[in-house]
Amino acid sequence: MNKHYIHGRLTRDPELTPRKNSDGKDRVNFTVAVDRRFGDEADFFDCVLFGGGAAVIEKYFSKGSEIVLMGEGQIRKYTGKDGVDRKAYSIVVSDFDFCGSKGNGSTSAPKQTETTEEKWTEQEGDIPF
Repeated sequence: MNKHYIHGRLTRDPELTPRKNSDGKDRVNFTVAVDRRFGDEADFFDCVLFGGGAAVIEKYFSKGSEIVLMGEGQIRKYTGKDGVDRKAYSIVVSDFDFCGSKGNGSTSAPKQTETTEEKWTEQEGDIPF
């Protein structure tokens, strides 16, 4: 099983690439910093997301935004400009969610028009029991 669950903050603004992958889907790249449990250290994860969610990440997230995501780790092999074989590890994101508050430096998701409490109040009189 290859699943990663990450909760952290974007280290830079997401980059929506003008190129499309072979399936014709959009792609966005971003990096997430995750604080370690103890101490002042953090781990940095390069992330990529394909498809419709790529535009959402690019539009609503920016440097410092808090995010929760789920994905699969992937190692990509390539040859650098210096001719040396290298490996790059990234997380291919399958699902993500907003978290945190408006005051944390992130742009919030589109507003909902009614709160759960307002919906309950409207429906309260219609309950048949």
